[in-house]
Amino acid sequence: MGWSWLSTAASRLSNVCRPLLAADLPAARKVICRGTFTEGRYRTEFDVPRRRRLGININTDRINIMSYAIIGFGKIGQALAHAFARKNIDVTVASRRPPEALAPQARAIGSTVVAKSLRDALEADTIILAVPFGEHREVAKALPSWKGKTVIDATNAFGVLPEELDGLLSSAFVAKSFTGAKFVKGFNHLVAATLDTDPVVEGGHRVVFLSSDDEDAIAPVADLAKKLGFAPVKLGKLNEGGAAALGVSSSSRICSRRSRNRSTTG
Repeated sequence: MGWSWLSTAASRLSNVCRPLLAADLPAARKVICRGTFTEGRYRTEFDVPRRRRLGININTDRINIMSYAIIGFGKIGQALAHAFARKNIDVTVASRRPPEALAPQARAIGSTVVAKSLRDALEADTIILAVPFGEHREVAKALPSWKGKTVIDATNAFGVLPEELDGLLSSAFVAKSFTGAKFVKGFNHLVAATLDTDPVVEGGHRVVFLSSDDEDAIAPVADLAKKLGFAPVKLGKLNEGGAAALGVSSSSRICSRRSRNRSTTG
């Protein structure tokens, strides 16, 4: 005894697994499956209306799952990896060292943290730069085009002379190397020890400052910050936001003591 099914030419793939509504029955009969029941020598064929589907269309709808990579696995890179692991979010980590050298530490942070080569890590949709400031150009050269990528700049230009930045703030200077990318400055005002801790502080959430010359680029990064447990604050364009973050971060601990019910900075 057995059952078998064969869609007729009238059926469409997009109608697979549609829950049937009573009101839809007349129309649904136009889209059918041919069913066969076999028992011994007896074989019976019959037509069954294909169910109409409510919800996700498996052929036209796509679940937009972003992929993330942290480039740089020093103190800041590891602190960010801890943030992803705390929320059970998959993230790739890479650095100048081979992935085999990073793998033990990555596994120790969490099962969602996976070490890969730089080339493989850069396949992610969103790249977080956590390398020393002077190494950002080498990372930029690793891809022929950054179009379609979101780059989050978590670097700091400590020890870099202003004249070396062509009169720009460090974020705007770094952005020039990633032509075509959606570039956002963020996560850089927190020291590694603070970034490494749970961002829920005194009933609130530690603030991360975000700035970008592309307004559309900030939204998905702000969404990521929220998923990681932070409270994102938009500070405008790169040249505006970078300067504002320098001033605000100096008073961050004072802000965190003002209210248990408000977002806080570390």
